[in-house]
Amino acid sequence: MLVEDYAAFREVLAILLSHESDLEVVAQAGSLVEAREALEGDLKERLDVAVVDLALPDGDGSELIGELRRRSPGITVMVLSATLWPGRIDELLKAGADAVVDKVQSPAHIADEVRRVGRGG
Repeated sequence: MLVEDYAAFREVLAILLSHESDLEVVAQAGSLVEAREALEGDLKERLDVAVVDLALPDGDGSELIGELRRRSPGITVMVLSATLWPGRIDELLKAGADAVVDKVQSPAHIADEVRRVGRGG
């Protein structure tokens, strides 16, 4: 699941990840509300990894970390954001994020991180 408000970036990332033979994007959301709506259905049983941006139009994406874990047991959460600083990274990890990745990383690195957290590594 990709949670990113910038539609062009989200769609490009979804395309890039979908070209990886072992990755599938099963849902996309542009806000906290859309992410929560996606979790209402049977989708929550299909989620292995959530890639979450922090700067969403209706709040901080970090609000989703605990909620994703409660509603979709076994999910791993990767924060992908351009607004990171050392203290913030520690906060996100303490809040339950499995990984924190800067958006400036290459698509290959992002895909590798999705794989790594999906395997529990």
